[in-house]
Amino acid sequence: MKKYLEELHRLRIFSKRDVLSLTQDDNAAKELLRRYKQIGLISQIRRNLYSANDLANRTTLATKFEIASQITPSAYLSHHAALEYHGLANQVFYELYVSSEERFNNFEYEGISYTYCQSGISLGVVNPPLDSMVKVSNLERTVIDCIDSIGRSGGLEELVMCFSLITYIKEEQLLTYLNAYRKQFLFQKAGFILSYFQKEMKLSDDFFKECRQKIGKSIRYLTDTSNSNIYHKEWKLYAPENILSYLEQGGTEYV
Repeated sequence: MKKYLEELHRLRIFSKRDVLSLTQDDNAAKELLRRYKQIGLISQIRRNLYSANDLANRTTLATKFEIASQITPSAYLSHHAALEYHGLANQVFYELYVSSEERFNNFEYEGISYTYCQSGISLGVVNPPLDSMVKVSNLERTVIDCIDSIGRSGGLEELVMCFSLITYIKEEQLLTYLNAYRKQFLFQKAGFILSYFQKEMKLSDDFFKECRQKIGKSIRYLTDTSNSNIYHKEWKLYAPENILSYLEQGGTEYV
């Protein structure tokens, strides 16, 4: 009964269809999944998604990043989950944002919540060379997504903490994703927030000139009105007086 175990360990994460391709029989596939679960050789992550277990301690072999990337065919790590994967997260979160073209129901597995986000654009999703089972938005796409949805980046303080760790970014790609989203407000927010990191990220004046040309005439709030109480004329934006003040506060939280 364990003759398929080596193949399942190679797959790490698999569905019933993968097992059926091995057994060539539907009943045999069902029985294999039932039996392997019963004796702790595999774990069921959610409906029709399984992971092989470590034979020594019967724990899930797949990492949370691999699980997130296999929820649907188009699933990938985004927002704060992508920041964490890129090694930029300041706080440890127990919720992973997963973007996907196909909708899925949010679920929890081994203390981690996997939360669905609609994939706004398809550009900028990569398979890291040394992590073939992971799909994640690249650094530039992650930065734009986090600015677009500050709440999904852990809030403005966490976003500032994370961005302060970036020492170089490709501004041509930033503009590619900004133009793909086609949101005036996003140009406002991106220009304003990234202006605080221009030197560290090595962004040119031309980048901010491009952002200013796309912001339109609307005056908006970066965050809630109580926190965003200073008007920044250059960006037609109400925001905190100096977002870099968050760097002086420091601290690490677990969310």
